[in-house]
Amino acid sequence: MTQLVLKDVNSSATLEFEGDIPRGLTGYDGCTFVARIVSTPLNAAVNVYDIRPDGWAAFFADIASNWRGWDGAKAHESLEGHLKLVATSDASGHIRLNITLRGVEIGDEWRAETSINFEAGQLDHLAGKVEKFFS
Repeated sequence: MTQLVLKDVNSSATLEFEGDIPRGLTGYDGCTFVARIVSTPLNAAVNVYDIRPDGWAAFFADIASNWRGWDGAKAHESLEGHLKLVATSDASGHIRLNITLRGVEIGDEWRAETSINFEAGQLDHLAGKVEKFFS
């Protein structure tokens, strides 16, 4: 699997991952993948380097296992801060995933932020898709 698309339940906005994630990474072995926000009017992409790509699967598995909701926010960030996801929930079974992409190029830094929404009933399926892509 070289592409994963997570779609907002209320709009056409998506968070997309693309790349070939190596299996069995240990220690400081890492990999690079693309994270992309596609929405109106925002489209942005960044190369993300991470030494524990399976952490993204664990993040979504945790959200799915707490489908009834939780207090505060659950967050996960890539090693160098190029991708950050922050999930919050409400008592009605709605999950908001705030997405931050950060690009750093010589002399220039940029940031793109948006959010996508899920419903509790989608979480097991989403966690399975993320597990398949990242683990």
